[in-house]
Amino acid sequence: RHSRRMLALFVASALAFHGPAASRVGSRSAVAMSKDSVQGAVIPVKNSWVKVCDANTLKPNTLNPTFAAGQDILVAVDKQGTVYATANVCPHIGTPLDQGKIKDGCVVCPLHGTAFDLGTGKLTGAWCPSPPIIGPLTGALKAPRDLPVFPVRQRGGGIEVFVDINARKRFDSGFWKGILDAQGKADGGYY
Repeated sequence: RHSRRMLALFVASALAFHGPAASRVGSRSAVAMSKDSVQGAVIPVKNSWVKVCDANTLKPNTLNPTFAAGQDILVAVDKQGTVYATANVCPHIGTPLDQGKIKDGCVVCPLHGTAFDLGTGKLTGAWCPSPPIIGPLTGALKAPRDLPVFPVRQRGGGIEVFVDINARKRFDSGFWKGILDAQGKADGGYY
């Protein structure tokens, strides 16, 4: 008798969670529905020239961190004075590359010694060669990748980089914003 009551209670609770309510949301959880409804429309890529610094602030053989359209940008100047723009994060684990150095036309990651060509972003040499043993072990956790590069130009007295000005919106759209959002209301305002 007791086991029949337990079975009935179990079946009733299972139906309560998986019965008619589930059919109303198309057999998907409400959380999944909320996430889908928040993402909504696709945010297109919109590339534009954005000023990142004044040309007179750049010196040969320097790495200059900057921020443009929601992205970390590294403005690098080689020994000859040629200006390059890359992402300021190493593709391995996100180490800021402005803490590294320029060597033979490459930016070298300060943490694991990985070198990327300033003009193309291509990996040159070994992926995570240092420190011995630890560098190659951590490098094995993530496949080698190239460094993103951006077109760069000097216009007037400024340095401009050609970046996707919608990148931040697209990144932010991947996060749920709603009643539990730390910012308050879903539109970013406060109650």
